[in-house]
Amino acid sequence: MQKYLAGVGRAFAVRVVVGMLVLTGGLFWRALHASDGQRAEGGEPVLCGPIKEGQPAGYPAMCAALNRPDLAELVGAPGERIVSAGVGTYSTWDLGAAQAQVGQLEVAISDRRTIPYDLLLDSTRVSAREVAPVAGRPAVAYAEPLHWVTLNLGTGGSGSDPIPAPAPTRDPGTAYHLVVARNADGSGGSLDVSLQRVDGGSADSERLPALAEKLMADLDGWNAPPLPTEPGQPTRAPRPSPSPTEFRPFSGGY
Repeated sequence: MQKYLAGVGRAFAVRVVVGMLVLTGGLFWRALHASDGQRAEGGEPVLCGPIKEGQPAGYPAMCAALNRPDLAELVGAPGERIVSAGVGTYSTWDLGAAQAQVGQLEVAISDRRTIPYDLLLDSTRVSAREVAPVAGRPAVAYAEPLHWVTLNLGTGGSGSDPIPAPAPTRDPGTAYHLVVARNADGSGGSLDVSLQRVDGGSADSERLPALAEKLMADLDGWNAPPLPTEPGQPTRAPRPSPSPTEFRPFSGGY
């Protein structure tokens, strides 16, 4: 009975988390991102905005770790500059969250102490697979197709008719995520690092492991060696994606 209840709880958590991804990360909603970030003025460096009521307590430290001079090189956009930085999108599970845009690339990071790193492997709604460890910690990569969202906030000239929404002119693209466990045995929650292009182009997912290691080195709780796996626990072989996919993260290991 205990195992059954645990399975039911995990299945429910998968649905909740995937639903959250569809509502927040999966929606390519530019107005939402812009409202949460501080944009650079002229040639001045961008600053992280002050924390506001209701935002994750760890936002300032995570934004500072993300808003770094070498971010352009880490994401594969040498010569570009950071044009915005802020809390970005976040959920009630996030202890910390931050987002920055460098050139046409958008980087986001979230610290979720209560969400297992491999939770999305149980869902067929995202392309997820276990990959090589990151800084001694197990990790999962997944691809998240983005979608356009259009809000009709006004009315037409006749009074009550909504203004027709313009059709999107290009594919909004894909966000690539790397989710890393806090501890070597997969426990302790997870850190989600994502990379996407705001112009609908393709981001380089191969850069996520090195980017995650650099960010973790500057984050309290992540910058120490992971707790070791309990003695006697077997090493679990990587699990493939639950559904066929062309997503091949990090040199096509699968």
